[in-house]
Amino acid sequence: MRILLADDERSLAAGLYVLPAYDRFHPDVVLMDILMPRFNGITISHALMSRNPGIKLVLCSGSLSSDHPFVASSGACGFLPKPFAFSQAKDLLEKLAANCEPDCSKRENCTGRP
Repeated sequence: MRILLADDERSLAAGLYVLPAYDRFHPDVVLMDILMPRFNGITISHALMSRNPGIKLVLCSGSLSSDHPFVASSGACGFLPKPFAFSQAKDLLEKLAANCEPDCSKRENCTGRP
């Protein structure tokens, strides 16, 4: 499974770089922070879904919860509250790989949904 990690504490620091990285690497899953400089994760999630409506997208945040209206309307298949343990991310990604529709176009079937 190829995962694109976009976080303000990682090399893809600004949301601006997520779209070109997605186009270049064609990841199976995008794990993205919501609060990033320039473009936030919600804006980027909408742009990604316009390119690929079936994208497997997992949002994470230390400031917002999974029931926040922005998160709930993002279309993400999953949510991780920050800080999270590697095991939490691993469990969610395994659920997405095993139980989610192959392209997440039927998001109600995603077990990691926020």
